[in-house]
Amino acid sequence: MTRKILLIFLLTILFFSAAVQAEKDIEFWTINLSPQFDDYFIKKIEEFENKNPEINIEWKDINFSSINQQLRYRIAEGNIPEVVNLSPQLMASLLEDELLFPISRLDKDFSQYYYPLFWGNGYYNDDYYAFPWYASSKLMVFNQEIFRIAEVNPQNIPQTREEFFDLAEKITAETGVYALMPQIKIQHEFIEAGIKLFENEDQRSKAAFNTEKAEAIINRYQNLAEKGVIPKDTLSSGFNIALERYKKNDLAILLTAPQFLKEIENESDYLRDVTALSIIPTAEEGVINAALMNLVIPKGASHKKEAAEFAHFITSAEAQAEFSERASVLPSAVISEKKTNIKKKEIITETAPKKKLETEAQKILQEQLPRNKDLTLIHPQADRLIRVMDEQFARAFAGKISAREALNIMEEKWNQILAEEKNND
Repeated sequence: MTRKILLIFLLTILFFSAAVQAEKDIEFWTINLSPQFDDYFIKKIEEFENKNPEINIEWKDINFSSINQQLRYRIAEGNIPEVVNLSPQLMASLLEDELLFPISRLDKDFSQYYYPLFWGNGYYNDDYYAFPWYASSKLMVFNQEIFRIAEVNPQNIPQTREEFFDLAEKITAETGVYALMPQIKIQHEFIEAGIKLFENEDQRSKAAFNTEKAEAIINRYQNLAEKGVIPKDTLSSGFNIALERYKKNDLAILLTAPQFLKEIENESDYLRDVTALSIIPTAEEGVINAALMNLVIPKGASHKKEAAEFAHFITSAEAQAEFSERASVLPSAVISEKKTNIKKKEIITETAPKKKLETEAQKILQEQLPRNKDLTLIHPQADRLIRVMDEQFARAFAGKISAREALNIMEEKWNQILAEEKNND
């Protein structure tokens, strides 16, 4: 009898011990999404836990400004969250310090579920490190009345960047109105044109952008500024000035995120009625810059396989279809048209009175999604490198130096910074 009781006691201990061991805690960090989306995440976590009873998800929302520091602190003390929301910019230093886990080394291939350019954003040193999540991008907004005065058919929007610039020159020449006021990031312009920033993408120890193609891009912007197609204060004024000029009919084309369409709508019924929406004409690579958020797994995470399954669940087409609709963001997962109510369009020249421009913009943004890519420069000295480019491009744009001189200075300073970085390794 005693043996039987002892056996039952031992079996009970083993059972509860196994149950405790089977439960795996996954700590999940997001950035600035609480309390606005609490109900969404609570529901999704519950759904995942019901399908995976051996996994317990603990969700924490962290402020953008402190998440990198908090993550490094937790890694240092060995108490590491399993799934972390990071932008490519926040990922950069962690990748350099080899603190993230390459998800491409898992048995499952997750790449098929996402747009290729977004999936490619997680590539670093021959591995993939990120589940792409949600994104934001811009579209082209233009005044059809100004187009008609310039004898340009609003329905015939060019597909290429060069044709787009030719159109802009025609609009200004015919109307005297500024055609466009883009937020120019010259490193993005180079990438979009297929110009490599580094000679060797793995070593990244020497600049490679000093080419005739890069010179032509800078020359083009210089000419557009000289002809009054682009305002000369473009680099110093920022987007708000561009928006105000568009609202006052002093700017024909505005490149904007959809949330700013509310201001155009509120300005006047006339402006709303003449405003059309379109996809953005692209350069040679056919890409459009988009700000992307990712989910990553720290290298020291205890349950990498389970963490990957949860990260994939949150970034799945089904989950993103719901989240993108609620948050007015763009999905990185490929969602079938049957599962979305948004009908994709390349151009919208008429909007029904009850339809909001911001809502209609989603049709344009969805159409150009396959061409969206986050063009963030991933490098430990990215801030210094970009500052060099911005400073010298600004001098060239203002006519103080030539495009060739600007590129030579950029190249020289880049190579100095890259050499310093190499010597410090």
